[in-house]
Amino acid sequence: MIKKNSHTPSKRSDIDKFLVMDVFAKSSNIEKNGKKVFHFELGEPLKKTPIRVINKAKDILKQNLSGYTPSNGIFELRLAISNYYLYKHNIKINPDDIFITVGSSSAFLLTFLTCFDPGDTVLVFSPCYPAYRNMLKSLNINVVEIPMENIFNIRNQKKSIRGIILSSPNNPTGKVINKQELEFLYDFCEQKKLFLISDEIYHGIEFCKKSDSILSLGNFGIVINSFSKYFCMPGWRLGWAVVPKNLQNNFLKLAQNLYISCGNVAQLAAVEVFKCLDDLERNVQIYKNNRDIVFNCLEDSSWNDFTRSEGAFYTFINISKSKRNSIYLVKKILEETSIALTPGNDFDKTNGDKFVRLSFSSETQDIRKGMLILRDWINKNY
Repeated sequence: MIKKNSHTPSKRSDIDKFLVMDVFAKSSNIEKNGKKVFHFELGEPLKKTPIRVINKAKDILKQNLSGYTPSNGIFELRLAISNYYLYKHNIKINPDDIFITVGSSSAFLLTFLTCFDPGDTVLVFSPCYPAYRNMLKSLNINVVEIPMENIFNIRNQKKSIRGIILSSPNNPTGKVINKQELEFLYDFCEQKKLFLISDEIYHGIEFCKKSDSILSLGNFGIVINSFSKYFCMPGWRLGWAVVPKNLQNNFLKLAQNLYISCGNVAQLAAVEVFKCLDDLERNVQIYKNNRDIVFNCLEDSSWNDFTRSEGAFYTFINISKSKRNSIYLVKKILEETSIALTPGNDFDKTNGDKFVRLSFSSETQDIRKGMLILRDWINKNY
């Protein structure tokens, strides 16, 4: 019980939990007792940070480096990212338009603070990464969600919106937005003078068609990316944002005041990752093989209604046949099989009870063994 004279948290800090972290905590406790857990809950890539990056970091640590870097990031890394866009996408970007951030999370925070005021409304496509709505709520910004398959229906949106968040490849479905949808969203936002924020952190991890960046259409939108997924550097906490000229001054002032700068060792080491693209492409092939194993096992079970992931390393599974809600089933499966999944409630506030997310970014041997256990459990119980 909270005493009457105790301090109470702010209302805006009362946001939803990130349920996957609760699952991870429970699965970690199981592991502490010496039992094998199949981690299909986390959105973490293979533990394959390129050795060149690791060796570069070791070399840097031997040097007597100054501590802080510019708040928009070191020039060498911004130039490397610019060259990467030119090589990979044939898109020219001025390094000065790129801001290095503390993971994609701070890129989103800086973007939301730069673009929106309290009381504004932002549209997101559901299902989506839960931090969008939770972060926006903490900033007193309203969120309206519409199903991803209804992209063209935003023309009929009755609420007055200030911006749109797009995610492709999508977490949790693995859907890749096609060029026609992308062009429609870009033109719509430009005509209506809405902010278009494109989450492109899973770019590079595609199995069919390649993802198109909104930067291929012009410099109107804001792109957010990260070193955490395709580049296999999740613990290094580095991301970036490509920001239009008219927003850069405010974006920089916020960065200066909110976190000063990103880690110098991480930034200098990350320059090396762009010399390791062949290694990263081999990882994508592993994800594709894992995806095929997952699909085959699910097709051989009663949970055979799932998203046919075109990118990222997730599938969103319809579990409505089980007549049980997502949180209950995730808990039961973890307890009985040591397989950790993520409740769909994290990603879809309306229909999430009927879905679970499965991540197939683990080592292939774990995917193969864990999926056989999960398939047998599903068929035994449902």
